[in-house]
Amino acid sequence: MTVTDLSAIIDQIYEAAFLPDTWYPILDHMAAAAGAQGTSLVSTMAPSTKWLASPSLEDMKIKMIDEGWYRYNTRTDKLLSIEHHGFVNEADFFTEHDYNTMPIFTGMMQPLGYGFGTSTFISTPSGEKIIVAVEKKKATGPVERSAIAYLDQLRPHLARAAMMSSRLEFERINAAVEALQMANLPCAVLRHDGKVVAGNRLLEEFAPQLTIAARNLVRFECAPANALLTETLENARNGGGIASRSFPLPRTGDAPPAIVHLMPVRGSARDIFLSAALFLIVTPVDRSRVPTAETIQGLFDLTPAEARVARSLAAGRDVTATAGQLAVSAETVRSHVKSILSKSGMQRQTDFVAAVASVRSLE
Repeated sequence: MTVTDLSAIIDQIYEAAFLPDTWYPILDHMAAAAGAQGTSLVSTMAPSTKWLASPSLEDMKIKMIDEGWYRYNTRTDKLLSIEHHGFVNEADFFTEHDYNTMPIFTGMMQPLGYGFGTSTFISTPSGEKIIVAVEKKKATGPVERSAIAYLDQLRPHLARAAMMSSRLEFERINAAVEALQMANLPCAVLRHDGKVVAGNRLLEEFAPQLTIAARNLVRFECAPANALLTETLENARNGGGIASRSFPLPRTGDAPPAIVHLMPVRGSARDIFLSAALFLIVTPVDRSRVPTAETIQGLFDLTPAEARVARSLAAGRDVTATAGQLAVSAETVRSHVKSILSKSGMQRQTDFVAAVASVRSLE
């Protein structure tokens, strides 16, 4: 390869820091340089959702993601333990005995014909590690030393591109958090492991209901709220994705009750260096400032009767109290609640109340 060719591929690497779609030719180029099948970039923080690979590795991706082999990837654990800031020849660190006994090889790689390739990992400013793996078919033989030497020339540029992408992401996150502060919405952005990437000052007002605890993790004083957050993050790490959800925080001392909203950070699957997983937004529940029935009716396309029921529930009354206030039967209220949830696309009454609380916060 000429100096001009090397310069061109390095330029493409830096372009990919800004345009994630352009990673694919780079991955294919790295594979071709090593006589390999393809190249993958995989986040160790969320391997089920943050995987970028050459199209020729689709068979491996199906095994790893759809069949869940990423959960048992002892190969990655071993590679992360190697203290070498460059591409390693996996044949130097795994034996034929390993290849014929370790489940990740016998159950995932051998059936697809893969052998030992070459790989490295890159640490990003956000704290996660990205595995760069050049995958070879066993029948094509070992990775040549000259190929590893060439890939090592690219590695510093891959690391800088990762740093640039992470920095751009951080600036976008900070802008979003500050915009939510201007809208008077306390907010934090969390990674897949629950650590806070960024947060605004309004969030501090919710102590002790919500605090940023040791290791920069969100902790609620309400145990069920902690369980719901943990469940949401675990589901995301295990490939289930993150669905928007809301749950209440009870009054604590002088702190008013509030609703916590978890909203996924939507990014392209190609944004391999995107560490943000979800927005955590808190809306205090001020029962004295519930939107009018007319506002609720217009927002959710409710009938006047349904809107009156919705407003009563949002003000903190239960079904029985709402029935008494509106001089109707409890069964009528339940019927209206069922219709309200259907029209609003929500499954639980608490979710609807949370949505109404959010409307109040944005007024």
